[in-house]
Amino acid sequence: MRLLTSILVLFSFSLLISCSNCKESQTANQSNQNFPTAIGQNLSKVEAEVLEITGSGTDFKIKVKVLTSEETEAYPSIAVAGEEYVLTPNLRSDNGKLLDNEVNSNLLSLRNYSKGQKFNAEISLDQKSGWLIQRVIK
Repeated sequence: MRLLTSILVLFSFSLLISCSNCKESQTANQSNQNFPTAIGQNLSKVEAEVLEITGSGTDFKIKVKVLTSEETEAYPSIAVAGEEYVLTPNLRSDNGKLLDNEVNSNLLSLRNYSKGQKFNAEISLDQKSGWLIQRVIK
């Protein structure tokens, strides 16, 4: 009888230890999910078709369908051909004042595009700002 009791106590103890390990691993997995993976530097050369333009002035967004996407020499590409993205122009400014340069002029010209028009650009995904049009390729 003592042998049977000892075996039951030993079995219960080992079961208790294994359950506490399960809870620790579940807690660790849940805490890892609270911290999203950081987005590394990326840049995609794309041909895009305009689906919709919202906003006005310098505060506008363009919903596009990416027709082609390729990597640049310096950075990996994460844009996927065939997918739709909402892009924001990455306008250059200095002390809050919009710079008068070719990059900004080309970016601002996109607000005059219509649904179905195509353009070539370099786009990137930023952790805070989302998808940005870095420059229009003419």
